[in-house]
Amino acid sequence: MTAKEYLNRIREKDNEINRKQQRLEALRNIAFNTSPHYESEAVQRTREKSPLENIMVKIVDLDKEIDSDIDALVDLKVEVWEQLDKMSDEIQKRILWLRYAEYKTWSNIAAVINFTPRYVYKLHIKALDELDAILKNRTV
Repeated sequence: MTAKEYLNRIREKDNEINRKQQRLEALRNIAFNTSPHYESEAVQRTREKSPLENIMVKIVDLDKEIDSDIDALVDLKVEVWEQLDKMSDEIQKRILWLRYAEYKTWSNIAAVINFTPRYVYKLHIKALDELDAILKNRTV
């Protein structure tokens, strides 16, 4: 796995969480607009779940899944930071963090560290090369 692929895992996990949160919101909207059906039930009949009950079960399950994914994202960010900490240049480390963990644009990063966007991009390439070497040594 290249350094760029490794760092992009943060955004992928974040996007996955966002998609699940959107599904959760849609399920909640459906649940609030679904009315329960009160029907008389025969004694000793196998009870089937109502549509509202099914939706509520999905909401609870998806909510737990999102919590688990958020924990995984936090763990991933900690892991990435530990790898970035092994880099020698603080500016390059900061560029990678701003770009991949905070999703900043090149011009935003340039403004933060007071360099031109073109120079930031060059430093980014050097930083990726250094992180590639660190990651290769980690897996050996």
